[in-house]
Amino acid sequence: MHKQIVVPEGVYPPTADFSQAIRVSGGDLVFLSGIIGMRPDGTMPAEPAAQIELAFENLVRVLEAAGATAADVVKVNVFVRDDFQLVRDELRAIRARYFTHDFPVSTLIQVAGFAGPDYRFEIEAIAAVPSG
Repeated sequence: MHKQIVVPEGVYPPTADFSQAIRVSGGDLVFLSGIIGMRPDGTMPAEPAAQIELAFENLVRVLEAAGATAADVVKVNVFVRDDFQLVRDELRAIRARYFTHDFPVSTLIQVAGFAGPDYRFEIEAIAAVPSG
């Protein structure tokens, strides 16, 4: 599997740690549903930063179950309920521990609400892994 980070000329540089495009060849794609910061017992931390941390931990567990790692992620959609300005620094710090280079392409969306009233954060991803 080959993952090529595309750095286009004449376009503004990324405003955070993400790639503007990635070209993938010779691998399998793994699509992850939206992952939230919920514990196996169904409880959730009240603080947004704690939910973000737990959601990333859950993301890694789901990736591992599919034979992938955070390094294989090529696309993420991040959904926040709270005003992004209130969680921006925590989100960036947590994200930087999971995506350390060859950053995935990324979209951040602020939403009015989620399926559950206590949900504060959700992340969905696509990973590209070697075939086999």
